[in-house]
Amino acid sequence: MTSSHDYQPTDSARESFLEVFRRYGAGVAIITLRKPSGEPTGFTATSVASLSLLPPRATFNMSTTASSWPAINSSESLLIHTLPSSAHSLATQFSGEAASRFDGIELLEGPDGLPLVPGATGYLHAKIVERHTVGDAAMVAVEILGGGLGLDESALVYQHQDYRVTASL
Repeated sequence: MTSSHDYQPTDSARESFLEVFRRYGAGVAIITLRKPSGEPTGFTATSVASLSLLPPRATFNMSTTASSWPAINSSESLLIHTLPSSAHSLATQFSGEAASRFDGIELLEGPDGLPLVPGATGYLHAKIVERHTVGDAAMVAVEILGGGLGLDESALVYQHQDYRVTASL
């Protein structure tokens, strides 16, 4: 049995938050949509989670200071791409400079003309149903309209400020 003696207290709530979430592995996804100008925009997300089955809904979080926030705040739909372990460089690219996120990628045209990134384990076409801001962050809820399956590979996971591969126990 685990006791409180198995844990080391931290000095602050901020330190606890950072250290606990660094140890928590999260799946990696790329979210894409179009800016009002029609240009593609997107970003790497490690906060995607299922919300409900009936109706099928998911959620993700992001900063309202992020370059893609204006598009999220004004758009109606987007695509969520779940990433396989082989897509490490893609995840890194979409978490980098906004101007170069789509460099060298032969985008496919997805539902609603949304930018569909090749090489995912699958994608979900989603309609934004709720945006809730808290400070400089936002929780975004989406309703799933459809999707497609891609590569059948192990998932890419983000943990300890690095990308990792899932493995069976």
